[in-house]
Amino acid sequence: MTLGLLLLAAAAAVAYSLVGYRRVWDAPLPATRAVQDPSAVARGRYIVFGPGRCADCHAADAARPALLRGEEVPLTGGSGEQTYLGTWRAPNLTPDDATGIGKVTDAQLARMIRYGVNRDGHIGLPFMDSFADVTEADLVAILSFLRSLPPAPGVAPSQDINLLGKIALTYFIDPYAPATTPLAELTPEASPGYGGYLAKSLGGCGACHTARSLKTGRYLSPFFSGGLQFRSRLHPENMYVSPNLTPDNATGHIARWSEEDFIRRFRAGLVTPDSPMPWGGFSRMTDTDLRALYRFLRTLPPARHDVGPTLQPLHGEVAG
Repeated sequence: MTLGLLLLAAAAAVAYSLVGYRRVWDAPLPATRAVQDPSAVARGRYIVFGPGRCADCHAADAARPALLRGEEVPLTGGSGEQTYLGTWRAPNLTPDDATGIGKVTDAQLARMIRYGVNRDGHIGLPFMDSFADVTEADLVAILSFLRSLPPAPGVAPSQDINLLGKIALTYFIDPYAPATTPLAELTPEASPGYGGYLAKSLGGCGACHTARSLKTGRYLSPFFSGGLQFRSRLHPENMYVSPNLTPDNATGHIARWSEEDFIRRFRAGLVTPDSPMPWGGFSRMTDTDLRALYRFLRTLPPARHDVGPTLQPLHGEVAG
């Protein structure tokens, strides 16, 4: 009798997930609006093609070689993310009415960035959770640049969510949100404080350089201590593992790098052909931003987390 009730409850929970994952979330619609100020548009361009790495997902796979050379490519959408929960395609970010953001309001775009809730009020996977805390000025800049783009047809928003994904979205994944009231603005400077903003929010370094469950999005290791696994695009039998960025002398990947070593590595851009690191965008970062980022990483508590070599045989959960 008890087993029967448990099976019935489990079946009911699964059945509900088939519709419950489409629930509409009451996430705030921010008052953020795009502007036509050239300086804001220029700042948005720098973020989108630089530390914000938006182009790394929202550009066609065919454009990837140019993107990795640090070039600007059309933001007409990309293949997105294939996960254990299904596939989410990265949509067209140009103001095209049919497939892009032409009919999406500034408030809806801002909500997606700050809360991970899309134009229809549905939740997405937490791919962009680091952007929740971007400054209001930078969010305005991003929207302003996207609105300045010429409309172009591209990839419309689409999802192919499997049963596990529907269960996870129904019961385990909630919208993210800013940790505190977002700052109005920050002046870029080569300081650990500004570097922390780059690493945690604008550049989202912690999102990839921290071990994470690919089923729930939950972080599994100290921030910036590495361990997230990515499938190799060219060699599917292998995977990349994000390195530990904390200043632990035994396991920290950059613990012995000087500030100049750090800048030289970023300026070199792509070295390994299918590295998941968005080197094209990061190679465009200013010296001020790179110095700030390095100085912040040096302030982190050393975390003894041996993730092994960057390139390893495929095993366990992998992204991409």
